[in-house]
Amino acid sequence: MALGIFLLALIVMITALSARAFRFNNANRDAVTSRALADAKQQLIATALSRQPTGVGGANNDNRPGSLPCPDLNVPGSADAGFAGLARVSACDGVSDARRLGRLPSATMSQPALRDGSGEPLWYALVSGLSDIDDAPLNDDFIPEGGKPWFTAWADAGRAAISARHDPVVAVVIAPGTPLRGQLRGNVAQQRSAANYLEAATTTQGKFSNRDLALARFLDGPLRDTNGNALLNDRVLTIRRSELLAPVARRAAFEYQQLLALWAERKGGNRWPNPADPASPGCTETGGNATANGCIPDAARCRGRLPKSIALTNELQEKVAYRPLGTSPADWLARLRSYYWLYRNRWEQQFFYAVGGDAIHAAPAGCAAALKVEDATLPADTTVLAVLFSAGPARDDLLSPQRRSNATEKQNLANYLDPVSGLDPERNQRGWDTPPVHPDEYTLPAGNDRLYLLVRNNGATSWIHAH
Repeated sequence: MALGIFLLALIVMITALSARAFRFNNANRDAVTSRALADAKQQLIATALSRQPTGVGGANNDNRPGSLPCPDLNVPGSADAGFAGLARVSACDGVSDARRLGRLPSATMSQPALRDGSGEPLWYALVSGLSDIDDAPLNDDFIPEGGKPWFTAWADAGRAAISARHDPVVAVVIAPGTPLRGQLRGNVAQQRSAANYLEAATTTQGKFSNRDLALARFLDGPLRDTNGNALLNDRVLTIRRSELLAPVARRAAFEYQQLLALWAERKGGNRWPNPADPASPGCTETGGNATANGCIPDAARCRGRLPKSIALTNELQEKVAYRPLGTSPADWLARLRSYYWLYRNRWEQQFFYAVGGDAIHAAPAGCAAALKVEDATLPADTTVLAVLFSAGPARDDLLSPQRRSNATEKQNLANYLDPVSGLDPERNQRGWDTPPVHPDEYTLPAGNDRLYLLVRNNGATSWIHAH
């Protein structure tokens, strides 16, 4: 009797310990998966932000800042595993959805390989037109190419959205987990098939698939049937447009500030370039590759767009005297070419730029000596010499949705800068009017706009990020 009770207690204890160990192992696997997904997302964003385009012409814009590598289509464990494309040949810039889905190309990014809690390499997909072998201009106006969709992502059997229309998903990283019923991963052919790693499911919320880029509806698992059996065990982590392109926009603003300062120092006699005419053909290009033509500083303007970066760098090559002492012609050219990515990706279209008469190179009539920025907190005795607004993506949630698809729409500043709070919500949107209602008066931006100020204080001039 006593022995029976002892054995029963021992069985209960072993069962409890086994259940605890099972829960611990599951929690540990989940933690490993979550960490791997987060690391993969960081790898991709860092790679995209650090890119510098190849070539020197507008028609060669591969490796654009903000672009992502093609997925790895190779078999795990092979000599080419971890490298983008198949046998190290990338080809995900065409119409094929299949080439935009594969494993994470960690080797191409010079990063360590990442695996989920089950030991499987991570998978990854990107929207059409975002790859580093595509050369179309890439800025805040990006939309997927070829009529392909943005990605959407969901959790809780499709009841909870983890994507948003105003900030769509541009890439997903997926942890495939252990194989489910019917998934075979033993040979090369099976290991190349996404269906053996990534699931599709239909719930009361509709159809979802983690391997169908035409459907573009991803589901974060787990999903179980009424008996508790796993129907989908993929874990999905998204990369939204803002997470990818907002850092690139900040880089564009910073490098443009560098270039403007270089022009002022080397050519302008410490006076800053005039803005470009925002309605000129060179400033309102659409479609195809960017050109090096037009969008140049306009001596008749103190408010407009940023000039194309190549317009500024071309002017800095006009005279030998503009080249810094001790800098070779080759080094000077290389330095100036490092700014070419800005015009190749039409970043000049994403900025409003105005300069006061005290700082502008050629001072036209009707421009204030210094600019005013309402609500800006600045040190005493600070003069605002110039403003630079970064527009962010077009917003369709406004009373008048922003559109930038053609030259006419690109001439309207309200399609770039957002309304502000207060009695004059359109103040920042009137800078291109002739003349503006409140010339050279601005206010801190709202929405997704950013504001940079060129200020002078105690004899020192510098750019600051005001909002």
